Parts: sequence; C-alpha cells; structure tokens
Amino acid sequence: MFKGTECLSAAEQLRKTIEFNDKWPTAVKEYLSQPLMDLNTPLDKLEYLAVDFETSGLNAHKDKVLSIGMVEFNLEQIDLFSSEELLIDNGEYVNAESAEINGLTPQALADGVSIQQGIERLLERAKGKVILAHSCNIERSFIETFLDHNYQLNTFPAHFIDTIHVEKRFSYAGKTGSHKSYQLNDMRNHYKLPNYLEHSAASDALACAELFLVQIKKLKLEHIKGMNLKKIQF
Repeated sequence: MFKGTECLSAAEQLRKTIEFNDKWPTAVKEYLSQPLMDLNTPLDKLEYLAVDFETSGLNAHKDKVLSIGMVEFNLEQIDLFSSEELLIDNGEYVNAESAEINGLTPQALADGVSIQQGIERLLERAKGKVILAHSCNIERSFIETFLDHNYQLNTFPAHFIDTIHVEKRFSYAGKTGSHKSYQLNDMRNHYKLPNYLEHSAASDALACAELFLVQIKKLKLEHIKGMNLKKIQF
C-alpha cells in the first residue's frame, strides 16, 4: 500500500531524496537503498543493532574513531555470535586520556582497518535495523561527519534509540532527576546488572543491549498502549 509522506519518518523522507553517486561504495548504496523501519512498528517486531564507538575525544570534527563495537539482538535474545569489534588504524590519534579510558594503544591499532572499512561494515549490519546506543549523539555525529566528508551526505538517515533517553523519558528516577549519573556502568548498577571487567567497544555494545532489554522489562514499556518505534526513538 502506498504511504504518503505524512506517514514517513523525517529520516525516511530524507533517504528517499538522496541522489546516488555511482562512485560510492556498495555498502553505502545498499544501505541507502533499503527503506527504514516503519515508525508504527511494535518494539517486539524490530531488529536492533547495538553500537559503541571508542574515540580519541568527543568532537567528531577533530577527534577520531578508534574502535567500533556491534551486536545484533531483538527483544527475545541477544545474538552473541554477532558480536564484533573493529579496531581502526587511527593509532596516531591515541592520547593519554583516551588510552586510560578505553585501553587502546597505537600498537593495538596498528593492524586495524581503515575508518572507511569500519563505517562500511557498520552500514552493512545496520540495514533493516534500529540502531541502539548509550548517548547515541556520539555515534551519530561521527558517522554523519564521515559521510559528509567522504560522500557529501550531510546527515545519516537512520532510526536511533538511546538508552539514556529511554531512562529519562520513561523511568521514575529519570523523570524526577534522581539519578546521580547516566554513565553506562552506573545505569547497569541501577538495574543490578553486573559490569564487565574488560572495557571495549564490543563489551559496551553488549552492555547497552542488555541494559535496554532490562529497561523494556522493568519499565513495562511493551505494556504501554500504542508503544512503538515512534514513541521510543531518539
């Protein structure tokens, strides 16, 4: 059935207006060729890709991605076999602060893939899925900056869910501002989830997926009348 533009998300309307360049990589063209999920889709009918970037800083215009972690899941299960971490060959941008946070060193990144290969792999895996992240503006800004710089695409048509946004919008603690911290580990502690001993982009992506599934259950989000992608997306 034909859907008018009033039924389409802003991201999907944007995707439909993009004019392809034959020189773009296959992964970029294939991602942009696939319609985004309908906003009216219930949460249990969606497929998700949890994503985490480790970076040299938070400014997407001057800092660099050091690693990309991803894992696929739905509301029934997390596909642990799909967990993946891509080290990016940006070792020269490692600094003392970032190394202390994520443990990544120039030596560890020496055999990494290029940022183009990393983003293309992410796009391959994100097709037909909703992207989940903890503070998703970080991942979104680095992806958009890369696409703008390399392909003159000034935005990234995608549906994002942010676990911080979910917490602030639907939980009592979030609504009342009683959380002392929205850091991923602190949020997991709030829901009595164990923290991973090893910190990496892959483990953070998995930790984010687990947090979201617990939020769904504890906040009874599936039982909210009319709950769908439109109501929960960032």
